[in-house]
Amino acid sequence: LNMELVNKPFKKPGWRSLKKTRNLKQILTQEKSKRVEDHHINVYALPSMTPQKKYCDITGLEAKYTDPKTRLRYHSTEVYQLIKNQPIGVVQRYLGLRNAAVVLK
Repeated sequence: LNMELVNKPFKKPGWRSLKKTRNLKQILTQEKSKRVEDHHINVYALPSMTPQKKYCDITGLEAKYTDPKTRLRYHSTEVYQLIKNQPIGVVQRYLGLRNAAVVLK
């Protein structure tokens, strides 16, 4: 099957890429010739003022609520019912996934 003879309606017949392909040696010599100042190594920015988003520990959706007993975040009442029925060991594993492991009594 010759791919040049196949009709390609998504491709314009006279189109050519503007990018030049380069081999590895050309790329490495270009990177050596660049000065360090050309690279944006240090970026000074203030911390974000918007609060960090919190996600449900069970579903991964945005969490609107937090269970006061287990400290698990949940998205809806259906998830809360599921959290209430979980044994403490399972809750500890969910908390451990987000590095918030707390010893529950």
